[in-house]
Amino acid sequence: MKRFSEQLHKEAQKSVKLQAAERDELRERLVSYMEYHPLPAAMKASKQKQIMPESLKTEAFATFSIPFSAIFKSSAFAAVVLLVVVPMMAEKAVPGDTLYAIKVQTEELRSTLTFDGYQKVEWETERLNRRIAEARLLASEGRLTEEVEAEVAEAVRTHSENAKREIAELSTEDADEATLATIALDTTLEAQSTAYKGEEDAAGADEAIAKPVNLIAAALDESRTAPAASSSLPAYDKLMARVEINTTRVYELLSSLREVAPEEQLTDVVRRIEDLERTIKAATIERENDETVAREHLVDALQRTQKLIVYMTEIEVVETVDIETLVPVVLTEEEEVAQIEAWTVEVAALQVEIDTLAELVTTEAVLEKVAVASSTLGELSEQMASSTEEYSSFKRYATEALALGADTIALLERELGSIELPPLEEDKATTTDEVASSTEKVIIEEEIATGTEPVVVEETATGTAISSEETTVDTEV
Repeated sequence: MKRFSEQLHKEAQKSVKLQAAERDELRERLVSYMEYHPLPAAMKASKQKQIMPESLKTEAFATFSIPFSAIFKSSAFAAVVLLVVVPMMAEKAVPGDTLYAIKVQTEELRSTLTFDGYQKVEWETERLNRRIAEARLLASEGRLTEEVEAEVAEAVRTHSENAKREIAELSTEDADEATLATIALDTTLEAQSTAYKGEEDAAGADEAIAKPVNLIAAALDESRTAPAASSSLPAYDKLMARVEINTTRVYELLSSLREVAPEEQLTDVVRRIEDLERTIKAATIERENDETVAREHLVDALQRTQKLIVYMTEIEVVETVDIETLVPVVLTEEEEVAQIEAWTVEVAALQVEIDTLAELVTTEAVLEKVAVASSTLGELSEQMASSTEEYSSFKRYATEALALGADTIALLERELGSIELPPLEEDKATTTDEVASSTEKVIIEEEIATGTEPVVVEETATGTAISSEETTVDTEV
């Protein structure tokens, strides 16, 4: 019997199962029974005491809340400081400053994140300008040491080589883009080299000023020796697009400089922009006749915009280099005619002044030098007269004549010492009056001696005058 009950129980566990509906119904009945037959209050209290006896002791503990919001805000602020504020502060750093290493590392990071070939060339060119600007700033403050000078010269070579390497890679993909990049790099190197040569000329024989310039200037000249990526001109549309990009950049810089730059510098910049607009307009018109000539105009405009950008973006360049050195003015036809007349008069005045001063010099060696200079000046004057139709040739002759005339006058003045000469025009007027008076006196004396028509001689403020009134004169007397 016992064994039968066990077997029945096992079989019931295996085979007897409630369906879902039966389970739900059974659950509802149990819940209803519990609701209508709750436990007595005494049994509830006794149950609670059994669950939580008074003798149960627990260890003391504390809860902590992690301020995730505050941590996130602090991390974001620290990231902004490290990634934005510090690099911005480092932009003004120069070699020797604490933040200069951060500035260089930020530049390297930007170079790594730049993928376009032309943009890489532009960025390396800008880095080259930055190094030169830093050297100029240190030189103006007397802090440019030989070590820093050598570092800047090496940086110029490094950035130039990086740009040339990118141009070489770009030439295999797009020859026009490579040529445009070469124009931008070479123009920048030319502008910086011209600026340094201008500083050397201004320094003169002062070796303390000229020496810091030499290494950097030599590095610039070395970097300019590489040939261009292509000997052909880029397509007209690509040239025009690049000129428009540079022109837009020039206008942006002009807008930012209006509040900080002197009015005179702004006027000079505006004049160069007007020259560029005329060149671009001429290229647009010329395209209908000869697209090659139009592209040459655009290349010239691209080079001038690049130089103007260098001038406007580098504050140190603005302070030490005249804009005429980097971006000469392009004169209109009316301005060229006026300039030709002005230079012609100036050269003639120099020749007259040289002849006047030479009459007062007695040293044979000096007179021989002056004679050679006067002869050369006469030849240059003839060349100027024969080249008035071609302004560039006339300018070259006039510049040489003015420089030669100024040097000759300086030589004569140095020989004469502190002798002060009367004004040249007054001398001419006095001599003319004296000659006229002497001639009139001779004529009067001859008339009196020969008994011809008598005249009356009057002394006036401008010299001797002959009256037209008749007067009787006895020839015998």
